[in-house]
Amino acid sequence: MTGLLKLAAAAAIGATIAGGTTALATQGGSSEPDNIGQVKLDVKAYYGDSVDAEGHHHYSETSQWAQDTRRQVGQARQYLERRLAQGVADPAIVLDVDDTSEITYGWEADNDFGFDPVKQQQAIDDGTFTAIEPTLELANWAAQHGVKVYFLTGRSRHQGPATLKNLANEGYPAPAEAFFKPEGAAPDYLSCGLSCTTVEYKSGTRAHIEATGAHLVLNLGDQYSDLEGGRAERAVKLPNPMYYLP
Repeated sequence: MTGLLKLAAAAAIGATIAGGTTALATQGGSSEPDNIGQVKLDVKAYYGDSVDAEGHHHYSETSQWAQDTRRQVGQARQYLERRLAQGVADPAIVLDVDDTSEITYGWEADNDFGFDPVKQQQAIDDGTFTAIEPTLELANWAAQHGVKVYFLTGRSRHQGPATLKNLANEGYPAPAEAFFKPEGAAPDYLSCGLSCTTVEYKSGTRAHIEATGAHLVLNLGDQYSDLEGGRAERAVKLPNPMYYLP
């Protein structure tokens, strides 16, 4: 997860003001953005936020986020099962990491939904981010049924070893390959080199995977930039109102 980070618009309908009344739309029409404090509360409610004795935030497995994620991943698995039953050759799936394979919510909330690359690096090194269970189950089911699993993340290349160690510790199957944002030199298959946008980097890498003979049945990500550019039969958008990566 790098670069621009901003809260998604989970809009507050009204703001409570003095006297317990509710502020309605201002006369003449207002273009005032949603109140950021209320949006943060809405995001926390979506994840079923709780705070432990040490002041750390946690999501709930019964939250709306968890329900939405289970539904999306469940539908993806059903599609994969149908394609395998139809005899699709050389099947493969592509998984993003942050908030697709691993959940970052507690860390995000602890940091007031702000991004600090030093803190992110420490969290990766410490194995702070844990598996998203529906994605973990999908990955293992796929691997057990002869489907190649690829990880494709916006994390930088130097974060690769710690990332792969954490994914393995959480129970993910060994991937056919894992791809990280290039540093120093870009692979030949990325014509945009080190200046690739997220869409160019991810779609170009999926094209490279296809060129090896793999048939990409599913591509799972929590950002639209994880999915744009095609190169998979079905793109699956998992919910993430915490930040936006173009």
